[in-house]
Amino acid sequence: MKKGRKRELAGGLIIILFLLMTSCEKDKVLSKAILGKWEVISMSQITFENNVKKAESTLYFGPDEMKYQFIDSNIGIFFENEKDYLFSWTLTGNQLVISGLYTKDLVVDVSVEGSSLIWTYTENDEEIPGISYEFIHTAKRLN
Repeated sequence: MKKGRKRELAGGLIIILFLLMTSCEKDKVLSKAILGKWEVISMSQITFENNVKKAESTLYFGPDEMKYQFIDSNIGIFFENEKDYLFSWTLTGNQLVISGLYTKDLVVDVSVEGSSLIWTYTENDEEIPGISYEFIHTAKRLN
């Protein structure tokens, strides 16, 4: 009976270690995939009232209107209409935090699918209870 428990424990530890290793590898892959320059092609806003979708709108950008560049040293450059701004960024899992660019840190869920970068985040309306917004930014890789 003791040998059976030891085998179960050893098997459980192996599974946990495997999951941790693949999780770290996935984080590493995204942290490399995000590197480079990205041109924002659209920003969508979905409005919810008490968690029910009420409206959706999408704003499309032309070339050179808005770009983000993520550099390996967790530094980034934001390009907007011929101006550029430095920021810092961190990535934990699929959560990207951009600091020093806006009045507060921007915390988004990010994914890279082929040559597309997509990030999403939600905010509650500060003045109207029950109203929330989901924002979806889509960018294409430039390099």
